[in-house]
Amino acid sequence: MSILNKVLWEGRGKWQMLGASIGIFTGLFLLLFAFQIYLDLQVLVKGARDTNILVLNKTRKADKRFFDEQDIQMIQSQPFFDQVSPIYSNQYTAAVESNTLGFYSLLFFQTVPNQFLEVDTSLFSWKEGDKYVPVVISKDYLDLYNYGFAPSQGLPSIPVSALGTIDFTIKIAGNGKKKEFDGLVCGATKNVNSILVPQSFMDYTNRHFGEIQEPPSQVIVSVENPYSSVLLKFLEDHQLGLSLGGLIGGELRTALQIVMLLVAVISFLIIGLSMLVFVLNFQLLIAQAQRDIQLLIQLAYDDWKITRLLARNLLKIFGSTILLVLICLPVAKYLVSSNFWISEGYENISLAVSWQVWLSAFVFCAFFLGINLMSIRKTVRQLA
Repeated sequence: MSILNKVLWEGRGKWQMLGASIGIFTGLFLLLFAFQIYLDLQVLVKGARDTNILVLNKTRKADKRFFDEQDIQMIQSQPFFDQVSPIYSNQYTAAVESNTLGFYSLLFFQTVPNQFLEVDTSLFSWKEGDKYVPVVISKDYLDLYNYGFAPSQGLPSIPVSALGTIDFTIKIAGNGKKKEFDGLVCGATKNVNSILVPQSFMDYTNRHFGEIQEPPSQVIVSVENPYSSVLLKFLEDHQLGLSLGGLIGGELRTALQIVMLLVAVISFLIIGLSMLVFVLNFQLLIAQAQRDIQLLIQLAYDDWKITRLLARNLLKIFGSTILLVLICLPVAKYLVSSNFWISEGYENISLAVSWQVWLSAFVFCAFFLGINLMSIRKTVRQLA
C-alpha cells in the first residue's frame, strides 16, 4: 500500500489541498458560527410567548392622548393580543433620595400586572403599614445609570444582584399632603421602561395624594409576534405608537438578520469554492496518475484499493479540518456568550453550542464526503 500511496500521492496537489482545507475551515466556521449567533438572536428577539411585551400609546395624530374604557375593550378584542392591561401612573409629585449614593431626583411611578415583569415578584406586594415599598426598575434605566450617570458623577456602578442592598427614601407630595416611604428595589425588568410599584401602593397614594385622576395614557400587551404586518397595520389605523420593552427593536432586528444573511451567503460561497477545489484536485490527482493507475490495474491491483487509498487521504485532510472547526467553534461561542451576552444581562443565553449547529455540521460533513467519494469512485472506475 505504501508503494501505491507513493505512486498516487507523492508530489501531487499538496499545496492546492492545503489551500482548499483553509477555505473549507474558514467557510464552515463562519457558516456555523453565523448560524449560532442567529439562534442566540432568536432567543433575544423572539423569546417565549409571554415575553413579547409591547407598550401602546397614542400618537400625536390621535384625537386624545388617553385610553378610555372603549379603547381598552377594542384592543382586548384583537386576536393578536394575548394579554392587555392599562398602565396606571402616579397623580402626584414623587422623588427619591439615597444617602448611600448621595443621589436625589424627581421621578414617576407606574404599575402593571406582575405577569408582565418576568422577575421574582414574591416581594412585589404592599399593604398599608409595611416597612418597605418594593420597586421594580427598568434594566435600561439601570444600564443608563451604570454606564452613563454613575461614571460622570463618580458614583459606583450597581449590579442587578446588589439592587436590594441600596437604601433610599420615596418622597411623595400632593393634595396638600406629604409623606415619606422607605423603598426596596426587588428586581430589574427588560419588558417595561419604567419605575414600577405594586398596584396596591399606587391605588393608596393616588387616593390620598392625587390631585387629578386621569385615565391611563399607556396600555401594556403581550403578543405572539410583535413584528407581524397585521399588528403594525392595526397600530397605524388606530394611530397607536409602541415601545418594544425588552425586545430588540424592529429596525435593529432587520439589520441583524441582513448581516447574518450576508455572512451565510459569503460562507456558502467560500465552502462551495473550496468543495470545488477539493473535487477538482482529486480528479487532477487521478488524471496526473492515469498511466500509473492503469499500469497498477494491469498488474492486478484492484480499483477498489486505489479508491480506498484516495478516500483515506481525503478523510485525513478533511477530518483534520473539521476537527479544527469543532475545536474553535465552542471556544468562540463561549467567549462571545460570556463576554457579551451574559455580561450584558442576557442570562438566558447558553454558553454551549446549540444542537442545531452540531446537526448542521454533521449534515454538511456527510454531504461533502458523499460528493467527494462518489467523484473519486466514478473517476477511478472510468480508468479501470
